[in-house]
Amino acid sequence: MVLGADAAFAQEHRRTLTGGWDNFPPFSYLENSRGIPRWNGLDVELLHEIAVRAGYVVAAQETTWSQLVDGINNGSFDIAAQATRTPAREEFAHFSIPYRSETMVLVLPKQHNVRLDISDIPKLIQVFRDTGFRLGVVTGTAFPDPQMRNFIGNPGYHGAIFHRSPSGLVTSLLDGDIDGYLTNQVLGAHFIETMGAADRLEEHPLKVNSELHLMFSKKTVPIEVVEKFNAAIASLKSDATYSRLNAKYTLPVLVKLSLDSNWFKLMDLVGTIAFAISGLLLAIRYNYDVFGALVLAALPAVGGGVVRDLITNREELSVLASPIYIQIVVSLVVGGYLVLRLAALVRRSTFGALAADQVERRRMHIGYMVQVCDAIGLAAFTVTGVVVALVTQSHPLWIWGPVLAAITAAGGGILRDVVRSDPDIPLLKGELYPEIAVLWGLLLSLFFMWEARLLNSHDIHIGIVVTFVGALATRLLTMHLGLKSPRFST
Repeated sequence: MVLGADAAFAQEHRRTLTGGWDNFPPFSYLENSRGIPRWNGLDVELLHEIAVRAGYVVAAQETTWSQLVDGINNGSFDIAAQATRTPAREEFAHFSIPYRSETMVLVLPKQHNVRLDISDIPKLIQVFRDTGFRLGVVTGTAFPDPQMRNFIGNPGYHGAIFHRSPSGLVTSLLDGDIDGYLTNQVLGAHFIETMGAADRLEEHPLKVNSELHLMFSKKTVPIEVVEKFNAAIASLKSDATYSRLNAKYTLPVLVKLSLDSNWFKLMDLVGTIAFAISGLLLAIRYNYDVFGALVLAALPAVGGGVVRDLITNREELSVLASPIYIQIVVSLVVGGYLVLRLAALVRRSTFGALAADQVERRRMHIGYMVQVCDAIGLAAFTVTGVVVALVTQSHPLWIWGPVLAAITAAGGGILRDVVRSDPDIPLLKGELYPEIAVLWGLLLSLFFMWEARLLNSHDIHIGIVVTFVGALATRLLTMHLGLKSPRFST
């Protein structure tokens, strides 16, 4: 006679496990696909892939995480993903081997008055105790570290511990109801970005890594089934599936976190300004009118981005998402025109008209400044092109990353030279320019593909900065050495 969990699986035809999902994007979220609601996300796809390899199907429904854990306890649910292994849960649940890891971070208001001196969990707890820190945590979160788990569960600190949903934590911190909160790094980054709080909240440097498991009810699932899932997890980790799904769901969130940082916004604006100035300088060099200068400045600044967004079918063109890009172009052209007219009046009244050799030297200097400004724009927009390829899930990334980098960085400049009817377009006839965007775009794409398994936001920041500096230095070096790209000749 078969009893308990073994009885539930005694019949071979029972291959369906019941589970549930809470709204934790990008790990699990409900979306409408052609009017049909379906669960999607990293953990949803991971669990499906693991279950299929183990020979099972998971039938999941919408529920809260707390209800799902209670269901595992009482046997109304068979399986749950995203689970932290704790002694209390081991009393009623089997746990698989780790199927992925997560990073917990402390989120604080930017420019926090008191910089918390924290280097590890014990110091973190000590600061909380000593300062009366009002700490927020995601409802139902179980911490793998026993010290943190005991601190959160200590009745003496309940008045300083606030349990909220991920979006509720952001709201509470912005409203000043809590002093900071602990959350999964990617989950926190998603809600900070979607709620428009990137300029007001930041991560503390302390990061705590932990392993996540699949959790099975001891009342309905025998240990033999868990072992099948363990074999499936090992199989999944041995191939590229895990990295592919991380690159699809998790990596874009961390990259967006980098994009929302002030230093990247500054880099993007520097690229836009540099390209706009290069167009303005060409307008000055060849005596265009104000409208012509606007066209020559706008095309390299936003033209490549528009072409890129149309190719990737983005819902909203980047140039339309924010007016600052057009504002920069118009301000530079109008300001440049006024400054130029004023300088010309002062020069003529003081020194008279320029001599022919002075005019030629001026043209040469302007030409060099155009190349330098284009180099800065190239470096900034190479990064932007690869990031857009990643965010729009243009696969394979190692192909579309370099392609979109070249289109973003060089496409606008090519359009500019076509519009001004340049018979010898430098970017297509000899200049090592698009090739540099392709090269560094490929390197950044390969780095992102490698980083998909590690998911370290600090490394992502470094990779972006290295790409910017590398592309800029490469372009300046080719200009200095006079290097040209190979050309067809007869």
